[in-house]
Amino acid sequence: MRSGLRRKALCLLFGLGGLVFGIVGAENTFGRLREAPGAALLFSLELRDEAGALLASPMVVGEEGRKLHLDLSQPGGPDNEPVRMSLDLSPHGGGGGDLCVEYRLSLDGGRARGGWMSVPMGERRSVRVAGPGEPLRLDLVVARAGTPAFDRILLARRQGKPVT
Repeated sequence: MRSGLRRKALCLLFGLGGLVFGIVGAENTFGRLREAPGAALLFSLELRDEAGALLASPMVVGEEGRKLHLDLSQPGGPDNEPVRMSLDLSPHGGGGGDLCVEYRLSLDGGRARGGWMSVPMGERRSVRVAGPGEPLRLDLVVARAGTPAFDRILLARRQGKPVT
């Protein structure tokens, strides 16, 4: 009877040891193959119509190499009309510290307009977004989390000032 209990305890001990070594081995083998997550990116956007009137100015957080989607619906006020916007951003690292951002934008349920732009970190870039309806202008500033440009964007937004 005692030898049966000893045998079960020994089997349980070896089973647990095998499980631990299997987990450690898998992490050593496959854990190194995982990409490290990229630093968070802050996107400060302004969408303007042809006359320069501000239609939308969202801020979104994303990650380099990962597609970002935004659906925005703003009710109209006494001085502005309601806005429904759908925006896809796909940021990829470019040369020299710039970020290549592919975008697709649709406004008020219209056909999507798209393109790409190269954006230096912390600097404003503007692109004319052609397509059906009136031309639009998309202004974009991108900063990595924890950088002075990131802090500058957040401070400007808090104070209600334009992001430069």
